Amino acid sequence: MKKYLFAILLTALCLTGCRSSKEASKSNQNEVWQTLLVKQLEAEVKDQIITVKYNNGTTLCYKILDNFGNVSLTWDRTNDRKNFDDGPSAYKGDVSIPSFITTGANDDFTFRVVEIDQNAFYGCTEVTSVDIPFSVMRIVNDAFSGCSGIKKFTVNENNQSYKDVDGVLFSKDNKMLIKYPAKKQLTDYVISEEVSFICTAAFMDNTYLRKVFVGNFVTAISDFTFKNCTSLEEVELGGNVRIIGAESFKNCPKLSLINARGLFPPHNSPTVFDDATKQNAKLYVPRGQMFNYKRRLEWRDFKNVQEY
Repeated sequence: MKKYLFAILLTALCLTGCRSSKEASKSNQNEVWQTLLVKQLEAEVKDQIITVKYNNGTTLCYKILDNFGNVSLTWDRTNDRKNFDDGPSAYKGDVSIPSFITTGANDDFTFRVVEIDQNAFYGCTEVTSVDIPFSVMRIVNDAFSGCSGIKKFTVNENNQSYKDVDGVLFSKDNKMLIKYPAKKQLTDYVISEEVSFICTAAFMDNTYLRKVFVGNFVTAISDFTFKNCTSLEEVELGGNVRIIGAESFKNCPKLSLINARGLFPPHNSPTVFDDATKQNAKLYVPRGQMFNYKRRLEWRDFKNVQEY
């Protein structure tokens, strides 16, 4: 099988090389070798789902997206699972996603992995790392929801849509922080000044973080961003945060200090903070802005507000 796969991919590489730059050719070479390293043993196709077994014991499921050979890594369909939350998933350990998969008795059909599906790793608490290949162009919202065991993400350096920085998953242009590993063992984290958007549940379930500094160019903190960060004590919100999503700081029992630097109070969803946080945490706001904060949803419920 390896021989056939290599032949198919090598042909694709040569064709691409005829019409691409050296950089593109190098990228496709990288795809070839990564796919060969993740050795496929067998594949079964049923109801537009391709279930692939690999020699390291991993089984992954892919959803056929179109008639052009593109597939999406999707949630586990083994053990008669009917939905993404239907019992425990078999996805576990260090998951290395290949760029290509093949089907047919002689590996006649080649599919390219271009997407990670919504809820693909939902509740996969035993997944410890995810290696994302060059070919993935889209990661759907909530793809890693409930992955409380992940220590790091790695992304192929030639991927055009995503990158990793010290194990944290970002968009290629650094503007979106997509996922911070729940098992990353840092106590303090500074969100880069390049980041403008923090994606849904980005820091959820991390139990190591104590202090987070949100960069001045961040404009939106999405739903559930810091939910269940049970060690979080201090948050500094950059001056341009405009929106904080639902339950962003839910179940953060140690949160005792919020330093809000924005002259305009962020617009909160109806429930961002626990009642205990609003009762006990210190909220610092810019000098002269206490009245503005006291008029806004949830900010007005904080009992200990001081100007700095």
